[in-house]
Amino acid sequence: TDPRVGIVRISQFDTATPVQFRKTMEELISGGCTAFVYDLRNNPGGDLKSVTAVLAFFLNEGDLVLSTVAKNGDTEKSYLTPAKYNGDYAGCSIEKSDIGRYRSYPNAVLVNGNTASAAELFTAALRDYHLTQIVGEKTFGKGILQSIYDLSHFGYKGAIKLTTGYYCPPCGENYHGVGITPEIQKQQGEAAGGKNFYLLTEAEDDQLRAAVSAAVRNFS
Repeated sequence: TDPRVGIVRISQFDTATPVQFRKTMEELISGGCTAFVYDLRNNPGGDLKSVTAVLAFFLNEGDLVLSTVAKNGDTEKSYLTPAKYNGDYAGCSIEKSDIGRYRSYPNAVLVNGNTASAAELFTAALRDYHLTQIVGEKTFGKGILQSIYDLSHFGYKGAIKLTTGYYCPPCGENYHGVGITPEIQKQQGEAAGGKNFYLLTEAEDDQLRAAVSAAVRNFS
């Protein structure tokens, strides 16, 4: 109902997400939006290259994106730089001209208890660089790193997924098993009636309205 605020719902971070995100943002900006709500409710996470490419629209070149800590204690830090990928990951390429493209737009990130993994990394990174306000409910708390190993090398079909370490957002605090607590905590009210939030009107969605208000306050 507030034409200044664009609502961008990200259901997961897959290889198509960065391109879709940029297209959606440009359409909303062309339509007059000057503040945004990034709705990550029920977003289970996804691909690390994908979330890094979306974060590139907000961060500066050279910013720390995350640190990964292996089971043996070795730590590797990932910094934001332009990147070029081919094949399935082509959409996750990072153009130098896109880095920081949407950094100046006021926003709020909307989360709930099913916001997990890469979606939590997105939320935490914007928080750590003081680029957003987080609204909603405490997130799921999944900050572990998993790797897939092909079993064909051992004469078996299929693959096995193993937890090989954990990752931390820029602040360095791992949120696995803890979650991220929003600055503005908001539960759904009686008007939601237990409906899936995708089916709620704006009048019924107390969390969305709180996020819109936060984004507008940031704009003001």
